[in-house]
Amino acid sequence: MRKRINLTTQYIIIVCMLLLVVNVVLGVVLMNQSGKTMKALIRKHMISVADTAAASVNGDVLAGITAADVSGKTAAYRQIADTLTTVKNAQKDSDIKYIYTTTRVNDKYVFTVDPDPIKPAEYGKEVVYTVAQDTAWAGQSDADEEPYEDEWGCYYTAWSPVKDSSGRVVGIVGVDFAADWYDAQMAKNTRIILLVSVLSLVVGALIMVLLTGQLRRRFRTLNAELSTLSRDVGTLSDEIKARPGDEQQDEEEAEGADTIGAISNQIRTMQKKLKAYMEYAHEQAYTDSMTGVGNKTAYLDRIKALGQEINAGTAAFAIAVFDINGLKSTNDNYGHECGDRIIIDAAAVIRRVFADEQIYRIGGDEFIAVLGPTTESELEGRFEQLTAEVANFNLREKRYAMTLSFSHGGAVYRPGRDADFKEVFKRADEAMYRNKGDYYRLYGDRRRPSDENDK
Repeated sequence: MRKRINLTTQYIIIVCMLLLVVNVVLGVVLMNQSGKTMKALIRKHMISVADTAAASVNGDVLAGITAADVSGKTAAYRQIADTLTTVKNAQKDSDIKYIYTTTRVNDKYVFTVDPDPIKPAEYGKEVVYTVAQDTAWAGQSDADEEPYEDEWGCYYTAWSPVKDSSGRVVGIVGVDFAADWYDAQMAKNTRIILLVSVLSLVVGALIMVLLTGQLRRRFRTLNAELSTLSRDVGTLSDEIKARPGDEQQDEEEAEGADTIGAISNQIRTMQKKLKAYMEYAHEQAYTDSMTGVGNKTAYLDRIKALGQEINAGTAAFAIAVFDINGLKSTNDNYGHECGDRIIIDAAAVIRRVFADEQIYRIGGDEFIAVLGPTTESELEGRFEQLTAEVANFNLREKRYAMTLSFSHGGAVYRPGRDADFKEVFKRADEAMYRNKGDYYRLYGDRRRPSDENDK
């Protein structure tokens, strides 16, 4: 057995190593994918800032900006410069160094408005060319894939077109993001992913070690239990063979046939008894002991199943709720034994009308029936049958002075309108309470047969 355990341990170790390798590969793949995603998010953020600035600039004013406007800081220049500065100052989560506008002159891009207070670019000075500028001039915002360097430093830049009132591109807003900020964001993301991957590997390795040790202990326990079972089976076999007064069976057992058959029969008998006991236990767990209908546990399981059907779009059902009228006064005046008798009779009457449905007792005197596909008119027909059945019971079968009566209400599930079972139940419950209100307004508390003329 030691050899078998060792071999099993080897298999477990091999599986653990494979899992660790898979974990490493997944970590690398996730790092690469996360890096790409992070880069895409940063680019999207850069372009969003550029788009905000471009949308804030008046294209008609920008189209008319000249060198004289810039040098003289005219109202037109200040309008654009103030707009760009406001957008720049509003960005607190990004290291934006410069924000400015450019235009295209003779296939080159030159500065127009640069509001930087320290070292603004001169009007008409050529901008370092990037492919993203052509994309923006064509009307589509874009950001540089690689950083570029000029006399102001090293930057990634997002470019967004500015259009005049006719929809013509008259300029481009450039937003410079410091290359070291961009690279720091990427490095931070990489470090986090690397740390998570390493921790995942360490935790995975520890789990595998613990799992291996636990499995080895379980194998030892299983071996001991199998040994005990083997001895018990041997003892059982010896007792079967040693039964007095059954010599013929002993002869057959010597051949090995009857003993095996007897053990097989014993196993089948135990299986049948166990099955019967499980069915009995299930029935006890899901049946109300007083009335014989389903109990609250069975009802909750049915609600769960209906919820799954609703989510899957296959639900088609209706519900009917019932509440015995005047039970409290009956318990107070005639005792709980009489009240229990009324609850039992009420359940029996409900079962006569809803015999083919699932009926549950969900409270002291509250019942609910879950029906299959049912229309509103069919549900009303059931309630009419119930009213007639209650009247017949009161006339022919009741064994106490009070009149059996209970309020009822129902609702049909409406696909696409009822989000869950609760909505159907709420409508049915409200209908039941309306019915109960009508009853008490008409009759007051539970009536005796002699009170019929007083209604």
